[in-house]
Amino acid sequence: MQISRIGVLLVASFTRQILAEQAVKMKRTVFRETIMVNSYAVSVLKLLIGFVVLFFAGCKSPSKETIMNQKLAGQKRGTIVVPAMTRTEGKVVRTNLKLNFVVLDFAFKRLPQVGQQLGIYRLGEKIGQVRVSGPFWETYTVADIVDGEIWVGDEAKLK
Repeated sequence: MQISRIGVLLVASFTRQILAEQAVKMKRTVFRETIMVNSYAVSVLKLLIGFVVLFFAGCKSPSKETIMNQKLAGQKRGTIVVPAMTRTEGKVVRTNLKLNFVVLDFAFKRLPQVGQQLGIYRLGEKIGQVRVSGPFWETYTVADIVDGEIWVGDEAKLK
């Protein structure tokens, strides 16, 4: 955390103001003890506000450019990172080999378009391919098997 000059000046200004107010009140009042208790609470509150202002004035957050540069520096050139919510990935939940179709569940991910082809993977290896034919229901869709022997539990990813 960096402390800025503005923050230090603000705390010094608040402290000086608190002390000046206490000195003026002590001279003008007859009931010094009552005013002393009230002014002490106000002084503590002002000092607390001063520290909060110092904290926010002294903290330096990195700019958006710095954050973007750090993200880009960590990535390899030519790679595209796609957030999980926008990926088209699903799982095979039902197969019908007689009618040559599968039912895919895309959970909370983006559903594919009708006619889009998806690769089917088992243990990281591509074993087949399907073409989305619809209908869609919530997170489920139906796809026709184009190639391969597909089992329940296989993963469907955008080709």
